[in-house]
Amino acid sequence: MATVAPAPDPGPRRAQFLRRRFTTSPQRMLLAARLALIANVLIMLTGALVRVTGSGLGCHNWPKCDTRALPSEAHAPALIEFGNRLLTFAVSATAIFAIFSALTLFHYRGDLLRLSVWILGGVAAQAAIGAGSIAYKLDWVWISAHYMVSLLLLVVPSAILVWRAGKGTKAPRKNLAKDALTARVVFALLPIGAIALWAGTLATAAGPNSGGSATNDVVKRFDIHGTGTLEWIVQRHGAIAAIFGISIIVAWGVAKWRKAGERLTLALTVAGMLVAVQGMLGLIQYGLELPGGLVWIHVTLATLTWTAVVWSWLIAGPVKRHLPVKTAASAVPAD
Repeated sequence: MATVAPAPDPGPRRAQFLRRRFTTSPQRMLLAARLALIANVLIMLTGALVRVTGSGLGCHNWPKCDTRALPSEAHAPALIEFGNRLLTFAVSATAIFAIFSALTLFHYRGDLLRLSVWILGGVAAQAAIGAGSIAYKLDWVWISAHYMVSLLLLVVPSAILVWRAGKGTKAPRKNLAKDALTARVVFALLPIGAIALWAGTLATAAGPNSGGSATNDVVKRFDIHGTGTLEWIVQRHGAIAAIFGISIIVAWGVAKWRKAGERLTLALTVAGMLVAVQGMLGLIQYGLELPGGLVWIHVTLATLTWTAVVWSWLIAGPVKRHLPVKTAASAVPAD
């Protein structure tokens, strides 16, 4: 008896209604996912620019800038701060575009719609945290949360959306590790990297680039050891970052040993090189007493490193208990 393939999921009624008038191809869905990822990375970089230029209180209220819809004075802090806020609309637009594309996709897929809605929800959460940052005068707790929420609730689902949206397109999705050991080792990089990045936000919060002007704004910095706080957290951030870099090297070695494919080893190589550059840059910027420009480059590289690690995790595949952990001997095909 022939096996009848199950009918594709028609999706919710609203999606069916929209698809009668609009139809999205897998290629357009992939484009929407990529735009969402790029927009979320860019707004993180502009947010870091706000912090290192001391523009965090360029506008002293939210969402308006000093009781006006636009900055009342054309000075740099207000323009930088308000420009970062305006990018929220661009990020929201890419999320809405992804939602619309998922609803009108030729073959409806609920996972793409859920991820797109999640991204839009993350943008709303970030807007609320941004308002709290202004209300509490750039308290380091709010600023650190602002960055970490972007990493975990925006970059991660955006990368997953790009990965899953590539199904049915020419985007390469083969050469997955399909090996439990490799998947587990690569997955372990995520919590280590998140801790390293969190320690980095604390180091910035303890130093001269905590978000507000050093002369005009009173900012509550990270302070647990008085004047020695900065040196204390920088040392721990450096140690955790070193562990992170070593972990990437170990993951690269495991991926190479298990023959996980060139795409995974290339992604891990990029992540490892970015960590190495950050280490050298970190020493230079600390020796130069943390100039804002170098700190911004450091944050930019950290964001790109996180994106590379998340992409490595997607290539390696999810950790599944039913995946057998192959031995080196069993990995060699029989003659």
